[in-house]
Amino acid sequence: MRSDVPGRDAEIAAVVGERVMTAAEVDHRLRLLRSGPLAARLPAPGTAEGRNLRRWLVQVMVAEILAEQEAARLGLPPEPSGFGTPDPSAVPSASAVPSASAVPSASPARPGRPVPPRAEEDAARAALTLTLADALRTGGVAAAVLATSPAARAVCRALTAGCAPSEEDARDYYRRNLDRFTTPETRWVEPFGPVRRGEMTGPLEDAVFAAREGETAGPVEGPGGPWTLVVQRIEAARCEPYEAVRARIRAELTERDGERAFARWLDARQAGWVRLMPGHEHPADPAQPDAGHRH
Repeated sequence: MRSDVPGRDAEIAAVVGERVMTAAEVDHRLRLLRSGPLAARLPAPGTAEGRNLRRWLVQVMVAEILAEQEAARLGLPPEPSGFGTPDPSAVPSASAVPSASAVPSASPARPGRPVPPRAEEDAARAALTLTLADALRTGGVAAAVLATSPAARAVCRALTAGCAPSEEDARDYYRRNLDRFTTPETRWVEPFGPVRRGEMTGPLEDAVFAAREGETAGPVEGPGGPWTLVVQRIEAARCEPYEAVRARIRAELTERDGERAFARWLDARQAGWVRLMPGHEHPADPAQPDAGHRH
């Protein structure tokens, strides 16, 4: 298995419609990650995990190209992306790839344009700063490309243009997630500051929440010896009414519906328009030698 070796300009990583993505492009992207502030968190080069990181980057880069092609096809307003299309003169023709004709054609790639190094670095880091909730909702690759690619976000918006959650769905979400819109009772306690239930334990919590505003509780046995506590102020629990959060809920549901629609679109487009070369398979592909999950 090849490691991160520069100078492989002619080696092909993937064919995406009529666009050929080279191994050199992947190596460049990986070098950005390995030279960034998150480098210490990345698996070591030459290991199975390190090779699978490179494979994962291939999937993200392929998804970015698909999104740029679709944005061009739909005539969506151009936005500066984190990664530019390379100089066409440096990219091999798809006709140079055996059986490339089996890959459905797509809109030609837009002419290349220089991209500021800082923009590349920011986009490269974004793919590794996703939340678990993002990845679970749409899948890691879809979540990463939505974080790095303005074209992907434009396609996402186009897929759900004119769609909005119903009033019933929004109200149902509010009822099922009341905890998100509820601020529990908060007690300002000397010497601890603001305290809510569950943040203290045992006799200390019992004493704090049994006292009235302005009362002193203690001495109470706790960690480090007896404590004398003063409940200076009590802020009652409060719940935001539905009307106050309705717009926020509808916007969030619309965004999530768009992300799921984009993930479905991406899966379908990858299945029909993408051919990955050996060594650049998805990390979860059981056929690749570094696959970590087998039955």
